[in-house]
Amino acid sequence: MSIINKKAVNLIVLAIYAAVFALSGYYYSKGAFEGIEARIIDSNFKRRGTIATDKKILIVGFTDACMNLIGKWPWKRTVHASVIEKLEKAGAKAVAVDVLFQDKSSAGADDHSLARVLAENKNIVLSAVMSPKTIYQDGVLINTKQSVMPTAEFAAKAGGIGFISVNYDALNPDGILRSVSLADIDENDKKLESFALVTARISGLAPGFAVPPGARYYLNYHGPAQTYEYLTFSKIYSDKLEMSHFKDKIVLIGPLATALGDLHHTPYGTMPGTEVQANVLNCILSNSFLKRLPGWGAMFICALLMAACYIALLWRGLLYSAAACFLSLTLMAAANIFMFSFAGCIIDIVPIITALLVSYFISALFFSYASLLMSNSLLSKRVRELNALYSISKNISELINLDKILKDVLDEAIKTIGTERGSLMLIDEDEQKLEVKVAAGIEGPVEHKVLIPIGEGIAGKVFSDGVPMVSNDIARDERFKNFAEFGNKEGAGVSAVRNILCVPLLISEKKTIGVINIVNKTDNSIFSHDDVKLMETIAHHAATLIENSKLYKLATVDGMTSLYVHRYFQVRFKEEFSRALRYNKNISALMTDIDHFKKFNDTYGHQCGDMVLSHVARIVRETIRNIDIAARYGGEEFAVALPETDAEGAYKLAERIRKNVEESACCTPKGDLKVTISLGVACNCNTKSPTHLALIACADSALYKSKEGGRNRVTVFTGERLLADEKEDE
Repeated sequence: MSIINKKAVNLIVLAIYAAVFALSGYYYSKGAFEGIEARIIDSNFKRRGTIATDKKILIVGFTDACMNLIGKWPWKRTVHASVIEKLEKAGAKAVAVDVLFQDKSSAGADDHSLARVLAENKNIVLSAVMSPKTIYQDGVLINTKQSVMPTAEFAAKAGGIGFISVNYDALNPDGILRSVSLADIDENDKKLESFALVTARISGLAPGFAVPPGARYYLNYHGPAQTYEYLTFSKIYSDKLEMSHFKDKIVLIGPLATALGDLHHTPYGTMPGTEVQANVLNCILSNSFLKRLPGWGAMFICALLMAACYIALLWRGLLYSAAACFLSLTLMAAANIFMFSFAGCIIDIVPIITALLVSYFISALFFSYASLLMSNSLLSKRVRELNALYSISKNISELINLDKILKDVLDEAIKTIGTERGSLMLIDEDEQKLEVKVAAGIEGPVEHKVLIPIGEGIAGKVFSDGVPMVSNDIARDERFKNFAEFGNKEGAGVSAVRNILCVPLLISEKKTIGVINIVNKTDNSIFSHDDVKLMETIAHHAATLIENSKLYKLATVDGMTSLYVHRYFQVRFKEEFSRALRYNKNISALMTDIDHFKKFNDTYGHQCGDMVLSHVARIVRETIRNIDIAARYGGEEFAVALPETDAEGAYKLAERIRKNVEESACCTPKGDLKVTISLGVACNCNTKSPTHLALIACADSALYKSKEGGRNRVTVFTGERLLADEKEDE
């Protein structure tokens, strides 16, 4: 049978390649691949490793040692003035201070000392901040930016002022700093350049570096944190450094201590903001920002490679096309690494790889389909139906989100059977009526909640009888009732209901939990016996999934606290503990108990007690990480497994939980009530526990010590002794 000839196949394959190319270009232009491209950039940085830095750039940091020597932050401005003056006398080419002096000092003389140093030296750069601002003007909300500058006295005398802020929303939406802008416009239409750019200009090493406002520059990081030379601010202040080291150097002064909070996530990990500025400055001085191939360039390469694969397909068939596709993928992967490492160029390979793979696999599937169709059209139809059923089964077994699964099942059923639209209804236990949960084939949401009584209409009858029902002439079928309420109203943008197939969602022969409706065959035919059988299979899978989802939640999640139950926690914790032993990783256990909970229940009643349990559980859930495993261990006791967490990290998390509980109040019928909790922490690195149960026992022992020590505290189990926090009762 030759209803599709070779020429038609070639034209259809060409159309497939063109459609895939167009879709790839469209989604590429919309930024759909940006997240994956960003991860590739990160991996290229790590693969390339550290490169040489400009030795003219030095970092003078505020470290923890500085805090101990000079005192609590913020320091007097005479301290900053003293260090800056020493650097100037040492012959520094430029001094850039990553500190925002936006407020006047309470002591006038304190400001005067710094102002004097600024006035005497015109190579000092101060920092400013550009932050988003929304204003209402002429009835329209306008997004702009406001600048926070140093005090007027400092601004007038400084050699230059540059902004240190990073536009994460527009340039780095995933929170990893890969690109910056070097100039921006504030709400007063004033152009302000970045801290690093102003420093480069002041140093005289990049006086003519042209920068358009808002332009995006990709940082060419020279390595992880501490790639640049770190010097301690307090050593300069106390004259413990050889100052000749600073001659003709560009000195960046800023916070390095974790407590000061100036940290950014980069492809190499966490990095102080001052070192980020050093990387930006280095890129400016050496003009070594990463260059990103324009979108049209990437799509041009994509078109060439897809053309090669298409020609190979027409010339030699699928095998040669697969070889061409594989060679193209290998070439792009190698080019991406080579161009990044040796030319500082970013090539977006994800749209190219996606287009190559999708076009190849779709064309391969079409070739197979066409061959089967030309040999046996009936067999081709059966294979297509089986593939659709397999696709539905795979979705059901792999997806977790029930709403999405049901939507996918309904969409696949509509496509496979060939109908215009459909719906999935489940029983509303309160109303004891069928309610539409998922709908497909209708523009916009269902406007009204559709409730169909059991036994009424086609859906209600199918639910009560538990057998499929077909109506191929709705206009004359009196069983059709209330279905017009769903997607059949005037102006809804859909055709009237001509025929309908409704099948029950059966868990067993006697238990029905809902129905699936599909409406209007697209070819204007009627629903056949094969359609009914296929829909019954689809409905069976959907019903099984719904029931399994309910059972899964009942088996693993505590109904009151929404935390895992004890038994499931033990299974998960044992798995994580075994993984930690296998890969020599840290793992910690945290046990917590609500203080005086029995007395609380006796005083306020069990209803308030249950509300407090839920309240504390919610705080635990919101405080821990996604990878942590929290459970209701028993009564008012909770347990948390902390993979890849040492004792210090576990203690900090436990302290945050304790503090959050202490500072929060639970709203109950008897008013806002507060409770405290005691916590015990144990880590395998300290306890050398052979099993997860032994580690839990250590954490439980630490919890007991917290209670002995006065409650409302955290205790860490460390081998022979227990370290409790020294928190004093307020």
